[in-house]
Amino acid sequence: MKILSINNTADIYGASRCMERVFSRFAEDGHEVHAVLPEAGPLVALLETRGIHVHIHPALSIVDRAQLRSVKGCLRFLFQLPYSVLWLALLMVRERIDVVHANTVVVPSPSIAALLTGRPHVWHVRELLGEFGALWRPYQRLVYYLSDAVVAISHCTRDQFDPSLRGKVTVVYDGLAEEDSRVDAGHRDQLRGLAPEGSTLVGVVGRIKFHRKGQEVLVRAAGLLRKHHPDVRYFIVGSASPGNEDQVDRLKELMAEVGVEDIVTLVGERNDPASIFAALDIAVVPSVQPEPFGCVVMEAMAVGTPVIGSRCGGIAEQIIDGDSGLLFAPGDPAALAGSLDQMLRNPDLRRGMASNARQRVRTMFSLDGAYAAMARLFDSIGGRGIDMALRSVPR
Repeated sequence: MKILSINNTADIYGASRCMERVFSRFAEDGHEVHAVLPEAGPLVALLETRGIHVHIHPALSIVDRAQLRSVKGCLRFLFQLPYSVLWLALLMVRERIDVVHANTVVVPSPSIAALLTGRPHVWHVRELLGEFGALWRPYQRLVYYLSDAVVAISHCTRDQFDPSLRGKVTVVYDGLAEEDSRVDAGHRDQLRGLAPEGSTLVGVVGRIKFHRKGQEVLVRAAGLLRKHHPDVRYFIVGSASPGNEDQVDRLKELMAEVGVEDIVTLVGERNDPASIFAALDIAVVPSVQPEPFGCVVMEAMAVGTPVIGSRCGGIAEQIIDGDSGLLFAPGDPAALAGSLDQMLRNPDLRRGMASNARQRVRTMFSLDGAYAAMARLFDSIGGRGIDMALRSVPR
C-alpha cells in the first residue's frame, strides 16, 4: 500500500512524533509511505531515517487564525488553497497513492485533492477547536463530508463534533513503543545533577505559555509548598515558541514575585523525553486550557514517573485519579499544591501509582494498539495491500 500523510509543520512536537511513530511502522512493514511538510526542519531527517519519502510544499494551505485575521492573510490563503490542491493531486497521481491522511485538522487541501483524484481520505483531528468559535460549526461539516473516516485522538476531541456528525469519527489514542521508553542514564543523571543531591524533583515539560500550559500554576504551587517541603526542587523543561519569548521573561518575573527563584530551575529545551521524565520523581501537567490528549502524560507514565495532571481534556482520559496518578482543578495552585503534598508525603503511594501507570500505558496507549487501529481503518475504507499490516498487529 502507498500512503500519503500531510503535516502542517516540520518541527518535532507531540503530533509530529505521533505521526512519525505510526507511519514508521507502516514503512517497516513494507508499505511505501510519503509525507508532505510545508518547510525543511528537524522532522524531515527523522522521517527520512525511518524510510519515509519526504516532499516539501512551501505553499501548503494551512488554516491559521493569525493569518486569517487580516484581509491580506485571507487573500493569501484563498490563493494558496487551489494551488495546494493541484500540487497535492499531481503528487497523488504521480506516486500512485492509495490512501491519503491529513495529520491535522488545519490542512484542508489534502481532502479536496483526494476527492478529485478518487483516493480515500482520513482526517486526523488532534486539536480542540472551541477557540475557533463560530467558524467550527461549518468547518466540522467540511471535515465530515470530505473524509472517508475521521480519527479523533481522544473522546473529548470526538465530542466537539455535533452528534449528527460523529458517525465517521473513531477514537484512536496515540501510542508509545517500548523503545520510546528507553532511558539514557547519562542524560537522566545530568538533569538530576542540576539540583542538590538528595532533592525530590518535580517537573513540567512543554512549551512555556501563560494561561495555557500552566507553568505559572506550578510556580505558585511551589511557593505554597516550600515551607513544608524544603528539599523539593522544581524543573521547568521547555521554551517559548518563536515570537513568544516574552513568556519566559514573565515566568522569571513571577518566580521572583513568589520568591522561588532558588528552587525553580528553567532547564530549557531537551530532546530526550524518556530520560527527562525518568529524572523526575513527580511529573506535573498543569494545563489551564484543555489538552486534546497530552502526549507528555503517557511519556511520563511509561517510564514509571507518577503524574499529577489537570482534570480537563485528554489528560483526564489518561490518568485514573488515585490509581495511576492524581488530577486537580485546572488553574488552581492551591489544588495542585494539595496533590503534590499528598504525593510528597507518601513515597509508597508514588511507587504504587508509578507501577499502575506503566501498566496503563501498555494496555491503553501502546504503539501496537494505535498501529492496529489505523491499519484496520485504512482497510475499512479500501486501502489496498493493507493485509500485510493487519497480519503484523494483534487482533
